[in-house]
Amino acid sequence: MDISALKRDLDGLKIDDHPAIIQQKSRDFYWYSPVLKQQLDHITGDLIVTPKTEDEVIRVLAACHRHGIPVTPRGSGTGNYGQAMPLSGGVVLNLAEMKAVKTIAPGRVVTGPGAVLADIDRATRAHSGQELRMSPSTYNTASIGGFVAGGSGGVGSIRWG
Repeated sequence: MDISALKRDLDGLKIDDHPAIIQQKSRDFYWYSPVLKQQLDHITGDLIVTPKTEDEVIRVLAACHRHGIPVTPRGSGTGNYGQAMPLSGGVVLNLAEMKAVKTIAPGRVVTGPGAVLADIDRATRAHSGQELRMSPSTYNTASIGGFVAGGSGGVGSIRWG
């Protein structure tokens, strides 16, 4: 993997290669499990890239594809099973800054993948009186992208999705 060439291709984007930040953003709460802790403790990415727009996500994915560098998307990292861990190294695509609530319509809301569930719920309640039909323990911290991608659940999830 030529991370230096990738960094040149991604010039102008928010990139972090500080080892402590890479380790932090390469983790979720897998360590709750003694089995997963043993299996995943050594896993880290090589670079954190934090896009702010869909065009920046496309740019990152295209550059990683050109360089043969794996990509692991990350929301808030609130999962407990290693879902957001970069098992093959490479880029951790930190989607936390893509948190806009874009559109609210009857029975529907469109957000960025980094939007936190509590923020989405507040916005829909204020705009239309609608509310989320699930209440996970990570309501105040989980992003919608990570919540959906990680197959997460909570009170109301089985009935309402």
